[in-house]
Amino acid sequence: MEKISLKLFEFYNLESELNGVTNQQTGEKISAGLLAEKLKLTTKYWLTELAKKVAAEKATVETLKEELIKKHGEADETGNISIPMYIDIVKDEDGKIVDGKNNPKFIEFQSEFNALLQEEKELEYKPVSLSELENIESDGNYPTFFKLVVADEQA
Repeated sequence: MEKISLKLFEFYNLESELNGVTNQQTGEKISAGLLAEKLKLTTKYWLTELAKKVAAEKATVETLKEELIKKHGEADETGNISIPMYIDIVKDEDGKIVDGKNNPKFIEFQSEFNALLQEEKELEYKPVSLSELENIESDGNYPTFFKLVVADEQA
């Protein structure tokens, strides 16, 4: 096993690279992810283990994000807490926003959350050798994952 230090935002990137990305509003699959590729079973096993570790770290960050939203946000009439990006919004007759001011609470939230995402965390993983990936033909780009790939003589 190896260890690498990644910034917390890179855990989000790596999770997307491994599991793919789906548009939350439409349900459309934007990218399939590395785990959807045809891989050797042992490689898929280690990548699945990696995905579990990455998902756990992402869940921790999401919990902290929810705490920040509660800290800076306001509850609506149904009890949902949110932080609007703009305040004093002016809409035209079609309901489109034409004017508004930046919400200082949103700016504070964004600043604190971005600072959190810059923190580093160590990740333990099984290195993947380049030869294990040579038969994959992919349109995807996996820059964070590539940090975990080693040349064959090092694996």
